[in-house]
Amino acid sequence: MFRDKEKYFEIEEFKKHNIEALYTTKEIGNTDLYSEEGWKNLKSFFEKEKGKEVIIVHSKQTHSDNIIDIKKDTKENFYENVDGFITNRKDVVLVTKYADCLPLYFYDSRLQIIGVSHSGWKGSFKKIGIKTLKTMEENYGSKKDDIIVGIGIGISCEKYEVGDEFYQNFKDNFDKNIVERSFKYIDGKWHFNNSVFNKEIFKNYGIDEKNIFLSDECTFLNNRFNSYRRDKTDKRNIGAIFFK
Repeated sequence: MFRDKEKYFEIEEFKKHNIEALYTTKEIGNTDLYSEEGWKNLKSFFEKEKGKEVIIVHSKQTHSDNIIDIKKDTKENFYENVDGFITNRKDVVLVTKYADCLPLYFYDSRLQIIGVSHSGWKGSFKKIGIKTLKTMEENYGSKKDDIIVGIGIGISCEKYEVGDEFYQNFKDNFDKNIVERSFKYIDGKWHFNNSVFNKEIFKNYGIDEKNIFLSDECTFLNNRFNSYRRDKTDKRNIGAIFFK
């Protein structure tokens, strides 16, 4: 599960495999990779955690379902219109950015493949998590039985109020049981549970439930995280994964 390390939360089940899958808190400081201060701060943090110099791979996220495979001969470390990465490289840190949306973490324990995807409601609707898994399968031959999935941290169902049209759109496009588990009707309003939705999508795809790990933290309710819905902030939390 997700363990509090002050500057960040880490997923214990990934840590057991010598993989760091983390989500930062405000305590980490500046995380703006477009500023010199933020870049230096994050690079220093990751290099301290990893114990050697790293390459930070990140992107301008657009709520797309575009996934990039960072291969051994890949030279770029910044991408436009990309919301997910996979790699088997040991020298890179895969970074995605959040302020209520959901990070999805992946690890193939047999083939040593890692991945992370940015999944707000648009990404979830496009099933970016499943597309990430399919990219791992197509590019490396990953098998579902070998995959560990981490879901979270993001805004909770309690604080994720949505409209009737939003609910109807999911109802029209997804299995009834998945929708019923992913939405709650609270005080006359629909609320969306993005974490549960993704868990159900992964289970439906064939990932064993015992290999799916969820956080119960909420970016809105916990002031240690940046939250767009709460603060209308342009600051972001960082979701990252790398080999230790």
